[in-house]
Amino acid sequence: MNKVVYILLISVLGLTAASCMLKRETKKEIKEVVKNDEGVDIIFEKMKEQQFLFRTLNLKFKATSTDDKDKSTSFSGNLRIVKDREIWLSLTPALGIEAFRIYIATDSVKMINRINKTYFMGDYQLINDLLNTPFDFDMLQAFLTGNDFNYYQNNVFKVGEDDLFYRISTIGRTKLKNYVANQADIDKILVQDMWIDSQTYKIVRQQIKEIKKENSKLTIDYTSFETIGVSLFPNAYSVKVDAESKFFIDVEYEKIRIDEDLTIPFVIPPSYKPMQ
Repeated sequence: MNKVVYILLISVLGLTAASCMLKRETKKEIKEVVKNDEGVDIIFEKMKEQQFLFRTLNLKFKATSTDDKDKSTSFSGNLRIVKDREIWLSLTPALGIEAFRIYIATDSVKMINRINKTYFMGDYQLINDLLNTPFDFDMLQAFLTGNDFNYYQNNVFKVGEDDLFYRISTIGRTKLKNYVANQADIDKILVQDMWIDSQTYKIVRQQIKEIKKENSKLTIDYTSFETIGVSLFPNAYSVKVDAESKFFIDVEYEKIRIDEDLTIPFVIPPSYKPMQ
């Protein structure tokens, strides 16, 4: 028995030492890249090469939200995305009956509340006011798929290191002029940090806030990935909104399918009333 315990102990110590050595080598490699200023352009290029590629996305998910009073709500749902055009969400609480249906286009947001028999039709100001965050369609699509923003400038970043990841940061990222739709786009300046895995060049954490809103911040941690098609896709992540009202959401994707023809059903029943 003592011999077995001894062998197990030696094995555990050996694995621990190997793991520590691998971490040291990885950190050393990251330090060299940062020190030599091979820098942000190369990291950005490799990150863009590893973007999740899709035409359409269709999946189911489970989620739990927790507010700042530790009250938790579990729900499930369906998510459909037509790339760069439409995002559709159906949310179902524990009872198994759809409670909310949300349709998001590049310039508008619509929502049906089946519980109260009401609806909303408007722009992104609703989401931004609720979450105190600077969402637009491109940002929301990127967050849901683990990609970087498509239509924001890339030339204002600096590169650093954080444990085993590259950390690229900016305090002045703005929307590209060709994609500016209104004054809100012009006024919006993002403070953004991304943590990039040094092996896969996938975003493993993203932190963002608007420069005018010092007391609000959104953080996403991508905790698990799987290969879908030819790309790595984040199938689990956690969201933390740190504003006047704090809350957390843990999301797990399942039954993920890409590049199918999709229907995007959204019809407001005639009896529903506008939300107040």
